Amino acid sequence: MRLSRVRFHNAPGYRIAAFAGLLAAVAGGDSGQADATTAARREEARRVEEEKKVSKLEYHTGRLSYRRKSTGAERGREDFSVTRNRDGSLTMRAVAMTDDSHFIRDVIYTAGKDRRPKDAFIRLQVGDRVQGTGYFQILGNRLRITTDASDTGRTVQELEAPERFHIITHAVMLDGWPFWALDPKGPNEQRIAVYNTSTKWNGTDGPLGRMETLVIRYIGEEEVTVPAGRFPCRHYRFESPDLPSIPVSDVFVHGDLSLLVRYDWGGLDLEYVLTRLDREEH
Repeated sequence: MRLSRVRFHNAPGYRIAAFAGLLAAVAGGDSGQADATTAARREEARRVEEEKKVSKLEYHTGRLSYRRKSTGAERGREDFSVTRNRDGSLTMRAVAMTDDSHFIRDVIYTAGKDRRPKDAFIRLQVGDRVQGTGYFQILGNRLRITTDASDTGRTVQELEAPERFHIITHAVMLDGWPFWALDPKGPNEQRIAVYNTSTKWNGTDGPLGRMETLVIRYIGEEEVTVPAGRFPCRHYRFESPDLPSIPVSDVFVHGDLSLLVRYDWGGLDLEYVLTRLDREEH
């Protein structure tokens, strides 16, 4: 605070009174400044809390390693991110690359607050050729499909989508999400309707697919250790009656986001393991 020059009278009593008044003015100025600082801090704290309520997003990123089960040799990898959106929906983004089958698959998949699929996009390239792209949207009980593929051309379809339903995109991380279609009050083994975007086990054709039935059996709770750490998991088993040549597989998922930690496909000598998982908040 800047002080102006003050002229004191010679009378001792007057000088004392004037000096006391000056001290009071200084003290009052400091008090006012302190009050303003406290109010500013309170306003900033309130703003931060409101921002957390409105804008806070959960954001997870990680990587799956595609491996030969017998040797542990890596044959590919899949990088992914998951966002819990402001409306309670979840969006998974995954890009997979393999060294043996030479594909690159990009997938974006959103499930609503009720975890029913809302929409998905797939782009698949095999070698130096674009196999195809596809957009899938669920509106009520209808599944709208638009695909452009090298073997089937451009197609537009509309199919019935059951209440309990899942879209198989062949992004392995998304193999942790069909379980939301299970009836929580139902038996350990249930059948759900799925739209499978490829007829091959590795998803290298399509993305024009077909409706199929997937049998899912709940095995139990298990602790699973992978390179990314140790996780409490729910263990499920997959079986595809519409594709009898495809062996059963075991899937281990973690947490309320159903993040896939391990996928064992022993009949094909394959496994997929989580090697990295990071969590951020924005």
